[in-house]
Amino acid sequence: MVHALRKAAKSLNPGGVILEVHDLVDPPRIEIHSREGELFAGQLFSDNNFENQRHADQAIGEMIEEGSLRSDRAIVFENYIRSDTFEAFTDWLDEEWESAFIPEGTRRKVIDLIAQSGGEGEVVLRMVTRIMELTPAPHIK
Repeated sequence: MVHALRKAAKSLNPGGVILEVHDLVDPPRIEIHSREGELFAGQLFSDNNFENQRHADQAIGEMIEEGSLRSDRAIVFENYIRSDTFEAFTDWLDEEWESAFIPEGTRRKVIDLIAQSGGEGEVVLRMVTRIMELTPAPHIK
């Protein structure tokens, strides 16, 4: 990641910026949204324990600390993936996020909360995402 950031910084035009976007490390929340409100069901986990996000945070931190990059702005926001059914949600996970898994207790709770909502509950994955504007130090070129 550090190598990729250095390469990106060197290839920028004068005044250019790197927009770095990734989900923060905390495991995303799985919720059921229905007329009853937003109900917490559990968290989504990953076989790699979100190592990619940790490595990205670490690389950016190292480069800012050493003075190679500067972060002038960062925005942290919640990002939602919504599914009408639990089956659609798990299908999406299987296709888009191979390392992700839902613990059995969370699966049961999702199914129970959907049933309690009369089958009208929407499955929502709530993630926290950060966008950072990074600028290279003048000596990088």
